[in-house]
Amino acid sequence: MTLWKTERGSAPLLTPDAPARHLHVADLAIIAAAPSLLLLWLVPLPLVLPALSITSFVIAGVVALVAHYCGIDRHAPGISAWDVAALFTVIWITAGMMSGTKHFAELFDRLATIP
Repeated sequence: MTLWKTERGSAPLLTPDAPARHLHVADLAIIAAAPSLLLLWLVPLPLVLPALSITSFVIAGVVALVAHYCGIDRHAPGISAWDVAALFTVIWITAGMMSGTKHFAELFDRLATIP
């Protein structure tokens, strides 16, 4: 009989090199700060938190999918892609809680009026 692996059911689709699997704290800070600064520059001030919340949600989902398909170990020492996804999840939840529903409605109204 074949023994099944419980953590990974199949071979990873993407196989990155070993040095690219871990990030340094400075890299993590730059990755987290870049979308925030870009949003502050492009979005009106009352809509920054809702836009940051939505952007962080998308980034967290993409990074988690990449980490899953690359087969990156969740319990690896150092900072991995799973930690980056967790950081953007925390940013998503915090920005969503700090912004009010009025600001989200205004953001979606502005997005709906873009031609």
